[in-house]
Amino acid sequence: MNYPLRQAYQEYLEHDQKLKQSDRYLLTFDRVKQHSIREQMQTLAGRLQNQWQLENQILFIPYHPDQALAMEFDSVRGRPNMVWDFTRPCAQTVKEQIFTTLNAMMEQFKEPRKREQRLSGLQALYDFCTEAQIPDIEKLELVQVQAFEAYLDRHTNSESRKMQLLPSLNFCRKTVFLQAEEIHWNANIWYLERLNLPKHRVNPSGSFASVSFTEITIPENRRYAQEYLKYQIGITGQTVSTIIGKFNGVKNFLLWLCGAGEIVCHCTTDRVDAYLKELQERNIIAKTFNEYLTGITQFFRFLVARGYMEKLPFRPEYYQKKILPRHHDRSVAPDVCEEMLSKLHLLPEHLRCMYLHLWSVGLRISEVCTLKGNAYYRQEQDAWIQVYQIKMKTYKRIPISDGLYKIMQVYIRRHGIGPDDYLFTNQNGGAYRTGTFRQQMQKFCRDNDVDGGDYLFQSHDYRHTVATLFYDCGVSLQSVRDYLGHNYEEMTQQYIDYVPKKIAKVSEEYFKNPGSSLAAGLRKGGQNGR
Repeated sequence: MNYPLRQAYQEYLEHDQKLKQSDRYLLTFDRVKQHSIREQMQTLAGRLQNQWQLENQILFIPYHPDQALAMEFDSVRGRPNMVWDFTRPCAQTVKEQIFTTLNAMMEQFKEPRKREQRLSGLQALYDFCTEAQIPDIEKLELVQVQAFEAYLDRHTNSESRKMQLLPSLNFCRKTVFLQAEEIHWNANIWYLERLNLPKHRVNPSGSFASVSFTEITIPENRRYAQEYLKYQIGITGQTVSTIIGKFNGVKNFLLWLCGAGEIVCHCTTDRVDAYLKELQERNIIAKTFNEYLTGITQFFRFLVARGYMEKLPFRPEYYQKKILPRHHDRSVAPDVCEEMLSKLHLLPEHLRCMYLHLWSVGLRISEVCTLKGNAYYRQEQDAWIQVYQIKMKTYKRIPISDGLYKIMQVYIRRHGIGPDDYLFTNQNGGAYRTGTFRQQMQKFCRDNDVDGGDYLFQSHDYRHTVATLFYDCGVSLQSVRDYLGHNYEEMTQQYIDYVPKKIAKVSEEYFKNPGSSLAAGLRKGGQNGR
């Protein structure tokens, strides 16, 4: 008994026996088959016979050898996404990718509605790949992705249904990339989780989960980009965020070349000059422009070192901009802080606690998002926090207020957080995303009309606020540096705002002394006082 026999039985019932409702009879057929599977799975020979594997056959999910899993689909056996026909004229690579993704979806998605959407989306992707003769889903070109979206437009009755099915494409590409025996460096999208990078190079709260090369439409340019990024990840010890940040500048340059139909190794001095002048016209600050210039220069040097080019097509030093140090006052005004604190009860508990770490301790938001249950401790009468600084790749230990310590102890107990568990987690149990926090806080400020609706929440401003408050209260620059976790005082100086206020205060105290008055010199007489 198999699915083709089931189809023949259904045709017999409906055409030969003229039964309009054959579901009851088909259910009996399925029950007999499922009972047989459970009996056979008790022996080694039976397990081998019923093994769920990719072959030139039709797979029916209710006949899955794991009957506990199969019975989760018991009420939906009549849907098309229960039937997977691997006899179709489609590339074997695509069949393997669909089969791998099908298994992952059945294991991962337990909620019926979400599972139905993912399976139906995967079924649509399989149909599209068969119709369009796609050779490899991981190497889908941008025009093919757009064609798949158009395919969903034609085969769905609403935009919302299309948006429910479309995520199956990304899920398929991610599943195949993550489960491959060897890393598929030629895939058009890389999922960084697969690279198994050391923890000190990855920010678990960051937004860089994948890198897409799909937008680079010229295959040769895409290959150079992939080789360069592979080199950066494999050879350098830089953090992923730093590597991807620099690579994005290179990627934008390659997109510009692709728009003109040009291959980067054929790039002339005039073409590089034209692109850099376009960058200059965008009024990018000097520091950012130099970073873009450095990234492009390193990319070209990589191409030269690999033998793809003879020499750099331009002189980087001709374009380097002089950076003039500028101090930006970013401290949050005291009245805004007071208003935020007065409305803090309107936020969920985890967002309240996260905000308090910004306001009272001045942590980076990446540090707040990756705090763990063992971060807080007491040393005699003082409360302390231990923070891993992702940017600095080291820990720092600083004192905190007794109030924050007690609040977090209650939070930890209430949520049963272990010593190595993240305090604040995303929906998948990982570290809270910095981008998610920022969006939620900005929405909160808009919805609650903070500072009359003019306040734009930026988490890093609170580091400036804490640094300025300490310095203004007489804390030495060295102590502020240690509290913030900087390596150099020059960096700390950029965080201290209201320096004119500090100068004015010292000047006022100085000139209060009668002997320091400018008029005192005139009263003393002499050559300048006559």
